[in-house]
Amino acid sequence: MKQYYPSDWDRLQAEQTVCTSGGSKGCCPPRPCWPTCCLTGPTGPQGIPGPTGPTGPQGIPGPDGPTGATGATGAAGPTGPTGATGATGAAGPTGPTGPTGATGAAGPTGPTGATGATGAAGPTGPTGPTGATGAAGPTGPTGPTGATGAAGPTGPTGATGATGAAGPTGATGATGAAGPTGPTGPTGATGAAGPTGPTGATGAAGPTGPTGATGATGAAGPTGPTGPTGTDGTAATLAVGSVTTSAPGSDAQVTNSGTPQAAVLDFTIPRGDTGAAPPLSLLSSYSTPSQGVASGSPMLFDMNGPSYGSDISHTPGSGTFTINTPGVYGVEFHGVLSANAKDTFPFSLVTSLEKNGSVVPGASVPYLFQENSAPSTQSFSVPLEVDTVPTTLEVVAAGGDYVADAIAMTISRLGDIPS
Repeated sequence: MKQYYPSDWDRLQAEQTVCTSGGSKGCCPPRPCWPTCCLTGPTGPQGIPGPTGPTGPQGIPGPDGPTGATGATGAAGPTGPTGATGATGAAGPTGPTGPTGATGAAGPTGPTGATGATGAAGPTGPTGPTGATGAAGPTGPTGPTGATGAAGPTGPTGATGATGAAGPTGATGATGAAGPTGPTGPTGATGAAGPTGPTGATGAAGPTGPTGATGATGAAGPTGPTGPTGTDGTAATLAVGSVTTSAPGSDAQVTNSGTPQAAVLDFTIPRGDTGAAPPLSLLSSYSTPSQGVASGSPMLFDMNGPSYGSDISHTPGSGTFTINTPGVYGVEFHGVLSANAKDTFPFSLVTSLEKNGSVVPGASVPYLFQENSAPSTQSFSVPLEVDTVPTTLEVVAAGGDYVADAIAMTISRLGDIPS
């Protein structure tokens, strides 16, 4: 279709535009060349657009340009119809087993299918462990008694059992009637004479016979002459001679080693048995480190020294001594006491032995501390009667706080309380 242009210049300009836009190689298409071909004139005014011509034939595809950036993914189109099932391809290699998925909820139980034919019995599996014994079921009803079976052969005789205890003696039966007297046997030989029995007691004296008649009195003889007067005798004397100790258990004796007129008495006195020494019973305690003690509190004895018997007890580190047996005791105490720097001077400190919390009479030692007073040695030694047990003893100082050093106490049991 032929194109028309308002002027030749317009036509030339159009061809030039086609030429410069890459429509063909070279400056102009193969046609009669215009005088001004390939010469660019000044741009004329925009002409009126002509009508759009028909689409020309497809040009030769140009070289592929570089791949543009990937555009945004478009919305998914509607799913197309399912195509026909293709032929089954060859099975690919088995892939690795995937992790076991979570067990899904159990589906409803399907209907029971028809029972299949019984398969051949498989080999017997190993015996499983014995299950726990179930609770005993209720006793079933007693079945009918079966017929008595034939007697089995007699078993061997068992060993003889131990003899049982003798049963009680039965009651004595009635005495039977006496049998007839048998004939007298021959006289036996005479036995040997037995020993002579003891002499019997002397019989009582018989009654005294009657007194005979008094004889006649004889005639008196003549009186003899008076004899001479005798001399005065020597006065008798008495003195103590020796005193001798004899063996224990022997008899005491007194003998006269002098004359009847000058007696000298010698004494032999048996020695008494040696008495047993009373058992030693004592306990000693002490404390070497210094200890600050509050007024009215007992002093503490951290160590026990020699101890004998169980009459007295004391726990190391305690200030309490316990008397466990009644009796008479001796208590000895000594220690060095110093004033506490916080005390208000002067003050009087009284150290006492307390029995069950009460001061023992005669067992108190007072001391007046001045500001510059040196340490004071305190001590006492007293007897003590204990009639009820247990009895507790403590050494307590009151009047102000103080420091105790090198304290020691010994308690000894001296004996029982005299009745």
